[in-house]
Amino acid sequence: MSTRTNHEPDDRPEAVQQAEVGARAWRAVVHAQRGAAPDHADFYNLAGHLVDTFAAIESLARLLADPVCSYADRQPPGKRVYDDARGVDPWREDPRERLADARCDLDQLAIAAGCALDVANRFWSAISHIGVEDDPAAGRAEGEVSR
Repeated sequence: MSTRTNHEPDDRPEAVQQAEVGARAWRAVVHAQRGAAPDHADFYNLAGHLVDTFAAIESLARLLADPVCSYADRQPPGKRVYDDARGVDPWREDPRERLADARCDLDQLAIAAGCALDVANRFWSAISHIGVEDDPAAGRAEGEVSR
C-alpha cells in the first residue's frame, strides 16, 4: 500500500498504479456497502464485479509466476539479486530459493483465486434468480379473503 503524500508525478509502473487504485476502490466498496440497505440489484452487480476481480487476480498470479521464479537469472550484466537474509540463515544464501518459494506462493494464490472465482460465480448465479415483487396479501386486513 502506498503512503505517497506529495504531488510529484507518479513514476511507478502503470500496473502498480492500477493495483493501488483497485485496492483503494474495493476498500471504498466495503465502506459504502456497510451503510447500504440490502438490495438485490446491488448484490447482483457486486457479484459480477467480484467475479471479474477474482478472474483478474488469478490471471495476474499466473502471469507473475515465471518472471518471479527466473528473476535472479534475468538480470542485466553487472547486476545480481541477493536475499537480504544472507548471513542470518546459512541455509538460504541463494535468492533463487526464496524466489522459487515465492513462485509456489503465486501458484497457490492462483488456485485460491480460482476457487474464489468459482464461489463468486455460484453466488452471482444464485442471486440472479432472486427477485422482489409486491405481496398481494400485504394490503388485506386480517381475516379478509382474497377474491
